[in-house]
Amino acid sequence: MRTISILPLIIAIALTVSFCGGKAEMTTLDFIKIEDEILKTDLTPASKEAVAKKFGFSLEQYQTFEERARTDQKLQEELGKIRLKPKE
Repeated sequence: MRTISILPLIIAIALTVSFCGGKAEMTTLDFIKIEDEILKTDLTPASKEAVAKKFGFSLEQYQTFEERARTDQKLQEELGKIRLKPKE
C-alpha cells in the first residue's frame, strides 16, 4: 500500500522537474532567435527576460551565452555563418 501512495508523488516531482527545468543548454540558433526578438523590444531587463522565457530559457542563460558570443572567436564565426544564410 505504501508504494501506491508514493508513486503519485514521484510522478509529480518528475513532471515538475521536466517542465520547470527549462532547456539545458542554449544553441547558436536559440541565441539568434532570442536576440532577434529582443532587438524588437525596448531592451529593458524585463523585456529580455520575457523573450528568453518565451523560448524556454532564463535571462541568466541568455546573458551567459551573450558574453560567450562577445569573447569566443569560434562562436562568433559560427553565429556569423548562420546569420549570412538566407532566411526561409
